[in-house]
Amino acid sequence: MLLLSDQDGPLYLSIYRQLREQIQSGQLAAGTRLPSKRALANELQVSINTIDGAYGQLQSEGFVESRPRSGYYVLGIESVQNLSLPHRTVAVPLPRSQPPVIEFHPGGVAKEKFPFSVWQRLLRGALSEPDALRRTEAQGDPGLRQAVADYLYAARGVRCTVEQVVLGAGTDALLSMLSYILPNDCTMAVENPVYNRGYRLFARTGHRVLPAEIDRQGVMVEPLEQLDNVLLYTTPSHQYPLGLSMPMGRRARLLNWAGQGAFRYILEDDYDSEFRYDARPMPSLQSIDPNDRVIYLGTFSRSVAPALRLAYLVLPPQLLTLYRQEYSGFACQVSTMEQLALREFLIRGHFETHLNRMRVYYRAKRKALVEALAPLEHSMRIIGEAAGHHLTLQSKTGRTESELCQLALDHGVRVYPISPYFMGPCPYDGKVLLGFADLSDRQLQDGAAALCEAWK
Repeated sequence: MLLLSDQDGPLYLSIYRQLREQIQSGQLAAGTRLPSKRALANELQVSINTIDGAYGQLQSEGFVESRPRSGYYVLGIESVQNLSLPHRTVAVPLPRSQPPVIEFHPGGVAKEKFPFSVWQRLLRGALSEPDALRRTEAQGDPGLRQAVADYLYAARGVRCTVEQVVLGAGTDALLSMLSYILPNDCTMAVENPVYNRGYRLFARTGHRVLPAEIDRQGVMVEPLEQLDNVLLYTTPSHQYPLGLSMPMGRRARLLNWAGQGAFRYILEDDYDSEFRYDARPMPSLQSIDPNDRVIYLGTFSRSVAPALRLAYLVLPPQLLTLYRQEYSGFACQVSTMEQLALREFLIRGHFETHLNRMRVYYRAKRKALVEALAPLEHSMRIIGEAAGHHLTLQSKTGRTESELCQLALDHGVRVYPISPYFMGPCPYDGKVLLGFADLSDRQLQDGAAALCEAWK
């Protein structure tokens, strides 16, 4: 039973905290289905938007998952119990009294630009292949892996053989797999702030997780010097969510650190590397690593479509041996037909054509948004506009992220706070994220105008 009180802040936070405590205590066991939002809203006599805010925060922190047409289910909480992180209250967008007209979601992509006719044709072709209904080996279809290896060499300088490429059903699946092949006593040093489901996946498999702090150049190397038997997770090309790009000097220091210790590996998540607007992207860490200490991670969900749950790892030889010891008897989790279709999408040049079009499209979107936000130059600073699908905005007037989010909501716009991405307390306030990839031109202009009015 939930008891409501607005003395500690918004009602949705009260509901969120009580449900979180019930999950952590085991009162709500893993796999338990939460009441529907409408049912709980009726029971507590609150709006559905209030329940939406509570459930959304639980999902963002990895306590529950949303299953299509089924509802919200409690996840295992080993990660929460094992992480020795300070308790904090996360600043999140306040529940909306009216649905926002415009959502600047940082994870969006321009779905309407997907080449549907090409993909349909390739899927039909895949269905006619003799191997379409067979299970593929654990690492995925060899033809697709070769196409991925060829693309990575041409685009990012990644040096690998087809044997080193492992395909999986999305980034989360590959991170989970990787955590299982590493020694149990391997420490996971995760750049902070970070893609938060990543560090929870590591902790769920029993690994010690440490935050690796960053400065304006990316992960700081000095605090890592005393660590061995460690995997460092980093996004050097476009740090998420801050949008920083790691300069070459810091990359060299990081590679030297990895090469000088015992069992030191770097997991390079090359997030959004395809979309850089001011210059050519710097070489991947993997391409300049002389010691085979970099694991390369990428995905097609941002460059092709989120529904295509296909990601890839490039494993160094030592870890490839560990992978095959654990997973050689398994089948790949990705649909064979999707693998065959994507193989042809790459080989026939459709992917390169699509990527070039999307770079032009997103560059124009980013430019239009930056220009539309120009009236805020005295109150907000734009960070990380050189790459990716979102901007980070920093208040110059001392407003907190909660205030920025609420003011935006009051004007019919939803923006996203940065604090949920931090392990432990957020070291600064007043930063929010604005995604622009899936907004129409009209939505972008209207949303920016509303923010200029809200934050003036």
